[in-house]
Amino acid sequence: MSLMGVWMWPESVRAHGAERAAALCAGMGVSDIYFLTKGLTGVVSYKSGIAPCDQGPDLLRGLLDAAHRRGIRVHAWFTSASDESYKALHPESGRCHLTRGRDQGIISLAHEGYMAYQQQVIGELCRRYDIDGLHLDYIRYNHLMYGWDENDLARYKNAGADTEHVIGLIRRTFLNGDKNEPQCVFDALRQGDRSVRAVADVRRADVLRFARRMIDAARAEKNDLILSAALMPEGAYEDTAFADLHYGQSYEDAAVLYDHVLPMAYSKAYEKDSAWVRQVALGTLKKGCRAVIGLHAFDGGTLRSLAEDIAALDGLAVDGCCLFRAGAFVPIFRDGAVCTLYNALSVPVTALRADAGGDILGGPVMPGEEKRFALSCPLETLHAYSGGTEVCGFITNA
Repeated sequence: MSLMGVWMWPESVRAHGAERAAALCAGMGVSDIYFLTKGLTGVVSYKSGIAPCDQGPDLLRGLLDAAHRRGIRVHAWFTSASDESYKALHPESGRCHLTRGRDQGIISLAHEGYMAYQQQVIGELCRRYDIDGLHLDYIRYNHLMYGWDENDLARYKNAGADTEHVIGLIRRTFLNGDKNEPQCVFDALRQGDRSVRAVADVRRADVLRFARRMIDAARAEKNDLILSAALMPEGAYEDTAFADLHYGQSYEDAAVLYDHVLPMAYSKAYEKDSAWVRQVALGTLKKGCRAVIGLHAFDGGTLRSLAEDIAALDGLAVDGCCLFRAGAFVPIFRDGAVCTLYNALSVPVTALRADAGGDILGGPVMPGEEKRFALSCPLETLHAYSGGTEVCGFITNA
């Protein structure tokens, strides 16, 4: 694997400063930072003349400068069709829930006004900042219960769907309380139901069209930009009925659209193990994608689980892995028999213990502090804690 990536929220730059954030990444061997440049609120982490801007310093500019001095690439990470600010100004752009209406800050993937707006934002960003890549997230439907306004219904019907039939299946699947039939609508797709297939195809076409519009805007300004997308892992499965209906996100389409994809193989979030991570990676490759595997490095993960997930990728033709996320795990830098733990969390690291027991640190490490310690036990036996909670960590040679 040649690419070592990390997803990073703006909070990491605010909390530690761009220089410190980039230095930590360099120490971990990070080659690529996927920096949240436009998040769920629609506010951007740079100075824009189009989109609402974060107050304070230009976080993207600071990170670009600090990272580039260390040879680290920075990808502008966009939550593509989630934008609370735009939705507040244009309520009709919201994605419609089957029963609750436009109840969240997510945007219809078929809304022409929003696509044009996003293209303008991306074009401005690519002109004004020397980003290395554009990373599209939320480039999908979020759930089958969303995508049911009048325009959606018309497009489903034009594609040949009996929408009343499909809605009936959805109600049986999700809305019948104790009588729910969890596989009802998905089994209908598996069994070749033409109306359900038509709905799935329309949603896939919506995702594809939206992605192409964003890519066109980026390429028009910066032809050598690295294009990537975060993908839900279910699309890498052999049976894609769940992914097809919920997300409309096709790995086969992604193989053509992007230079690489990042399946979010967050093992502990899915209550899975490292063998599942390997299967997601294999499925992604089988569908023709160049793959950087997203790994669980946040709440619920541990030093051991992250090490096992990374090891699960050994021998596979993936381009690398990416940790979600900076600020949610503890980096430990090893230099021979001496290690340095840096607390990048927002809570104290109160103990570092081996399987044999005993606190190796001998006292808490507060947020933003570091502590050196002698290593007298195998790395794979270590556990980091904040109070009674085990926290995630990543060990690398300094």
